Amino acid sequence: MKLLVSVSLLVLTLLSYAADATFRYYFDMAPTSLEDFDALIDALEPQTTQTPPESPLVVVLHGDHASAFIRDNYGANRQRVDRAALLDAYGVIDIKMCATWMRLNNITENDIPPFIETVPYGATEIERLRNNGYLDATRVKL
Repeated sequence: MKLLVSVSLLVLTLLSYAADATFRYYFDMAPTSLEDFDALIDALEPQTTQTPPESPLVVVLHGDHASAFIRDNYGANRQRVDRAALLDAYGVIDIKMCATWMRLNNITENDIPPFIETVPYGATEIERLRNNGYLDATRVKL
């Protein structure tokens, strides 16, 4: 619950900085829950009716929660996946999935929605984002 509140506050902060292109963020799903992701989606959905941000929030899926986005689990996660696809289509978020996790779980690119980009390794992608000036959205200080 504490992280859900933090996610809501984070989104308010992100929205207030949205006009400033110097702020770019990533959201690491590994230490969070699907409920936190849902709260993030809830808070970001209003942006689909506004001008898209210059830099979308990058969401990195690596870990067991990524299974929610697999085609075989679509029925149970339809609303979550569809809402994420909409935000991706509007340039509000950019979702990336760890190919190493996929390989270890016998998941192929045909098993995930086409709006999700794969990256070789989730932790390396997070490090790459940090090195390119992205900030951890879950650590934003208000």
